[in-house]
Amino acid sequence: MPYLYSAERYAASVRTINSTAEDLERSLDSFRWMAYVMVAVDDRPATARDDAAAFLGGTYNQDFSEFVDRVAVTGNLDQVTEGLRAFVDAGARHLVLLPCTVTTGVSVVPWLPELLIRLRESRVVD
Repeated sequence: MPYLYSAERYAASVRTINSTAEDLERSLDSFRWMAYVMVAVDDRPATARDDAAAFLGGTYNQDFSEFVDRVAVTGNLDQVTEGLRAFVDAGARHLVLLPCTVTTGVSVVPWLPELLIRLRESRVVD
């Protein structure tokens, strides 16, 4: 399952996989089109972006501030909904979301229920 991908990179991989399967005369009927997407939500998009960069930087022990936009979907709920829709438009049929939060001691992601409602309403997920 790809991760640290942008929707554009995911779309390119879908094209490559489809082309290779066609060249090899292989069926993709049972192939699962999945994406593991890093997500940060805040009413202040800059804060969401900073949170994702800090979370990923701490996880991978490197500075993510320069390329967080290429490997995570961040912003307010509307922006994140659209960012995840881009993955679906690129070919993903199953999304695994990693909430990128730097708040310690939080076991519940407060924005997740609303995000799932929005994704269902916009037909991004069933």
